[in-house]
Amino acid sequence: MGMLAEVFPTGGGPLLDEEALRQANEKWLSEHLGDDFCAWIADLDGRPAASAGLMWFPHPPGPINPVGLEAYILNVYTRPDARRMGLARALMERLVEEARAAGVRRIWLRASDDGRPLYEAMEFRAGNYLQLMLE
Repeated sequence: MGMLAEVFPTGGGPLLDEEALRQANEKWLSEHLGDDFCAWIADLDGRPAASAGLMWFPHPPGPINPVGLEAYILNVYTRPDARRMGLARALMERLVEEARAAGVRRIWLRASDDGRPLYEAMEFRAGNYLQLMLE
């Protein structure tokens, strides 16, 4: 919720207030955690300080992706007081290794302005995906 509040400072927008968004996330996590979604948490002094998630997406096999599995990294977040300590990088390295071990050839993510330098330093590059936002 800290990451959502920081990235989307207006909250859930006109459709969801903060509590409804929290409940929707709890429901989603109960349905996906350990199945097609995994999360890692870094703690600092016994408190969660950073987190990152990895979603698995089946995809038709092709020349670039013969195993037919892709990974999407999401919700990379570090508490403001724990930034610049390498926690996000350590989590990202763990997610990349997890995907590599599963035979994934393509990992994708969306980057905030703050996260982009880390991802670029780890050799993530812009691709050719477009998006259409439906209302």
